[in-house]
Amino acid sequence: MEQHYPKQWKNRMTTGESIAAELRFQIVNSTLEPDTLLTENQVAKQFDVSRSPVRDAFKLLQTNQLIHLERMGARVLEFGEQEKKELYDLRLMLESFAFSKLKHIDRKKVIKEMKKHLEMMKVAIQFEDAESFTQHDLQLHEALIHASRHHYLQTFWNHLKPIVEVLVLCSMRERMRTNKEDFDRIHRNHSVFIEAVERYDTDTLREAFHLNFDDVGKDDWSRYWNNKYEVSTL
Repeated sequence: MEQHYPKQWKNRMTTGESIAAELRFQIVNSTLEPDTLLTENQVAKQFDVSRSPVRDAFKLLQTNQLIHLERMGARVLEFGEQEKKELYDLRLMLESFAFSKLKHIDRKKVIKEMKKHLEMMKVAIQFEDAESFTQHDLQLHEALIHASRHHYLQTFWNHLKPIVEVLVLCSMRERMRTNKEDFDRIHRNHSVFIEAVERYDTDTLREAFHLNFDDVGKDDWSRYWNNKYEVSTL
C-alpha cells in the first residue's frame, strides 16, 4: 500500500510547505529514487497548484539537502544508509549537548513535559496510532532541546526535525504493522531516558542512548563516549 505524509499534519502548513512535506516523505522512504528529475510543471500538475508554491517547496528541500536545484526543476539526491547515520550522529550530539545544559537548572518542568508525552505514547500504542506515537516521541525529545534554552541549538534541531520526523514515522508505521509488541520496549527505553534527565545521571544517559539508538545507528552512538565526547565535559 502506497504511503503518504499524514494529511492532518499539513493543516497549519503553507501550500509550499505541504508539497515539500510530501516530496520529503517520498525521498526519505525511497519512493522517489536518487537522480529522479522533478520539473516545476510536473510537480505543479501533481499537486494541482501553480509553479510558485512548487518553487517554495524546492527551496525547502534544497535546505534539507534532499534535492539539487536545476533550471526549471530539481534532481533528487541520494538519501541512503550513510545519510541516515550522519543524521542520527547529529541528533545524538544535539541531545547530548542539550542534556549538559540542564545540570544547574530546575528540571521539574521539563520532566513533567517529557512524562506527559510518554503517557500519550502509551495511549497511541493502545489505539495503534503510529502518527500520534511519532508526534509525541519527537515532542518528548524536543522538550529536552527547548529546556536547554540554547537558541542556536534549537535552530539546528528545527533544521533536522523534518527529516527525523519522516524517519521515525516510517519506522513506527512498519513496527505497528509487523511488530506491535516492540512498542513496549520502546516505551521502556524512553522511561530510562527521562530517568537520566530527572537525576542528571550520565551513566543512565549512556544506557538510554544505547537502548534508543542501537536500532538506527548500530554501535555508532558509543564513539561519542569513548572518544572523549563525555556529556560532563560539554
